[in-house]
Amino acid sequence: MLMAPPGPGADDPPPRLLVVDDDPVQRHMAARTLRHAGFDVSEAGDGEAALARLAEAPVDLLLLDLLMPGLDGYAVCRRVRALPQGDLLPVLVLTGLNDTAAIDAAYEAGATDFIAKPIHWILLSHRVRDALRAAAAAAAARGARQRLQRAQQIAHMGHWELRLPGGGFHSSPELAEVYAAGPARVGETDLAAYTHRVCAADRARVNAARLAARDQGQPYQLSFEVERFDGEVRTVFEQVVVLRDGAGRPARLEGITQDITDRIAAERRIVQLAHYDGLTGLPNGRLFRDLCQPALERSARLGSACAMLQVDIDRFKDVNDAMGRDDGDTVLRLVAERLTGSVRASDLLGAARGPHESVVARVGANAFNLLLVDVEHDQSTALVADRLLQRLSAPLQLARDGRELVLTASVGIAMFPRDASDADGLAHCAEQALCTAKAAGRGQHRFFDEATNRAASARLALEGELRRAIAQGELRLHYQPKVDAASGTTIGAEALVRWQHAERGLVPPAEFVPLAEASGLIGPLTDWVLDAACRELRRQADAGLPLLPVSVNLAASSLADADLPAQLGALLARHRLQADSLVLEVTESVLMSDVERAMQRLAALRAQGFLIALDDFGTGYSSLNYLNRFPVDELKIDRSFITDVALGGRHGAIAASIIALGRTFGLRVVAEGVEHAAQAQFLLAHGCAQQQGYLHARPMPAEDYARRLAALQAAGGGGTAR
Repeated sequence: MLMAPPGPGADDPPPRLLVVDDDPVQRHMAARTLRHAGFDVSEAGDGEAALARLAEAPVDLLLLDLLMPGLDGYAVCRRVRALPQGDLLPVLVLTGLNDTAAIDAAYEAGATDFIAKPIHWILLSHRVRDALRAAAAAAAARGARQRLQRAQQIAHMGHWELRLPGGGFHSSPELAEVYAAGPARVGETDLAAYTHRVCAADRARVNAARLAARDQGQPYQLSFEVERFDGEVRTVFEQVVVLRDGAGRPARLEGITQDITDRIAAERRIVQLAHYDGLTGLPNGRLFRDLCQPALERSARLGSACAMLQVDIDRFKDVNDAMGRDDGDTVLRLVAERLTGSVRASDLLGAARGPHESVVARVGANAFNLLLVDVEHDQSTALVADRLLQRLSAPLQLARDGRELVLTASVGIAMFPRDASDADGLAHCAEQALCTAKAAGRGQHRFFDEATNRAASARLALEGELRRAIAQGELRLHYQPKVDAASGTTIGAEALVRWQHAERGLVPPAEFVPLAEASGLIGPLTDWVLDAACRELRRQADAGLPLLPVSVNLAASSLADADLPAQLGALLARHRLQADSLVLEVTESVLMSDVERAMQRLAALRAQGFLIALDDFGTGYSSLNYLNRFPVDELKIDRSFITDVALGGRHGAIAASIIALGRTFGLRVVAEGVEHAAQAQFLLAHGCAQQQGYLHARPMPAEDYARRLAALQAAGGGGTAR
């Protein structure tokens, strides 16, 4: 590196100079003068020594005598310019020659400027500073050009200018890169060479814009396609400004041309991701609404009808579980193809109608929406729905292993303008109709009707009220005692939730527990019941009442939660209770939904000391083998077997068998729904003393149950406070 990097501030070291002269007096005088002016000066007595010094350390300026023995100043200058970075070093030559030929020869050798001998010592430092400032300005300009060049390369951009009126054209090397023109066309002198590369579809528009800029001084911004010199078609953006002369006439066009192909592709990809389903390529829900609205507005003007169909693949989760996600995705793509093919083939959608009037979209994991336009009546729409169901039920061939899959689907239908006046309203109605179709049995279609909507709206409103009830303390616990029918003694109770509605009064669980299960509120509801039961148990214990075990029903979602044992442990610790204060009731259907997980969870709860009861026994489908493996303490005979038990016959035999089965397995057996003395006597006769039902006690508020416990204690029965 021959030239030292310039410093940006006052604290930088002084510029370094090298003075080369074979005359020691002249050399020392020059060096002394420059040192006195604040420069860092080194010296060399001949050309070879000068080149050696330059090789050792960079300098900011070379002061060079032309006439020296050996390697003269001309040769040194040429050698310096041939070295890396040597073209940037300012060289001032010292010469006593005044002839023009000598000076021209110095410039040809690479001199920046010259100082004539004899040297005017006062002016020497000023000449050096001027030369350094000029070199710094030139370096800054070169740096700016290089930065501009790098920026244009990064941005895939080139610039050009066209002088008017003569048409002199100049372009940057980067413009040639944009057009893949190759080195031979760098600095192309004719704009037409690039204009010819504009694709035919855009050429007239580009030519018109350039003519308007040239003749009328109108700047422009355009995006257009070009076929580059290598044959590849790319999209470019071009912006042109017009510079005018003193008279206001267009004098020069300056333009930039940028390759924006990648940006355009990225923007299209973003639009694709935002508006289309990535798996099937169909419009998504957002785009579906946007596409529907113009079709609905057109139908409103013409007074015609439209139909929105929501198609849902039945039991698709089972398909994913059985076949895996990849094959499940393949199935969805095939379903999408069948749906779009079915609509295009429909006799309701003639070729004369526009391509976007009928829309198929994927709006859910396995749900699709279709809009049919200009439908004549409900029967025509039903015909299309039946055709869709028929085509979807045809066997699907999976290419990977040759397997065939037969699907069914359900379809909900909403009509415009009868059911709703916009796309969102139609989609809501179609979804309600779909729920009706699924409830009626899979593989069917149903139209929306207002009665269904009212029922759904009522369910939705009740769900919101229930959510608030859980959060705002509107729930209550009632307790139905369990008794020893032989002695009439209370031996425990089942906690039953009630809803104290602000307007409807006490709402029974049959009205809101199924809703909680369907809406996902059963988990929070179960948590509330567990906490309330433990809170009441602690209140009874603190009052010195007998602490009898309380049964609480566990929801399926609660049992599936791996954190359940820890949560129950924390609940007991918070209320200072022992685990055998609670009997956790689960149904056969909950256990059989995932046998292995249920056994692990029950074993963990049993290890903590909780008692486990199998509720509604006899109504499920567990085998005796599973009953033997489930860690349970209690069987509860379902009330459906108790109603006619006293009459003997089949129900009596079933009840007697369950009692005997429980005794064989060492389990307590509790009969639910005992309402008559004859039922109680039959159960006692067959060994089932633990009973629960209206005969013995109806469900009661916590205060009444506490009084019952107090009476039990006064009579000398019941457990002790813990």
